[in-house]
Amino acid sequence: MAYTAPTTEPTSLRAGDTWAWRREDLSDYPASTWTLKYYFRNASAKFDITASADGEAFAVSGAKATTATYAAGDYDWIAVVETVADRYQVDEGRVEVLPNLATNAVYDARTFARTMLDAVEAALLSKANLSQLDLVQAALADRSMQYDTAALLSLRKQFQSEVRREDAVRNGVDSSRLLVGFG
Repeated sequence: MAYTAPTTEPTSLRAGDTWAWRREDLSDYPASTWTLKYYFRNASAKFDITASADGEAFAVSGAKATTATYAAGDYDWIAVVETVADRYQVDEGRVEVLPNLATNAVYDARTFARTMLDAVEAALLSKANLSQLDLVQAALADRSMQYDTAALLSLRKQFQSEVRREDAVRNGVDSSRLLVGFG
């Protein structure tokens, strides 16, 4: 079965995979006279992709060897069409570049809220490792953890609510209807 490229930009892409999509909605900027370029940026990384002409539409692709070099993270992007004389932004969005699991030795898929909840619970159980203690210490604004059980319990409740919301969203549940503060 042949791969059919989507006609909109994906919301997530995996580093190390071949990336492909098409833009067939830019008839005012035919590929025979215009070039379509994407600029991806975040606070610590950037990359660009130039689309190819496919008739009067544009085929966007990134080779697996190229995308393997991209850092995982959230990127803002803009799409522009240009000629020698003109340049116009035609779209913008956000994409999550997922890590290349084929080359990563380890991978922690936990969200920040789940990581913090685990660290707080480990601290409450007096089983936290040094990196967990550092996380909790920072969240407590440098207060002493060993004597501030109330603050740890408050943090635990906060992160439990965030994790519940994240789990609900991941499972397709309307998270605005969740009761918070229980559990």
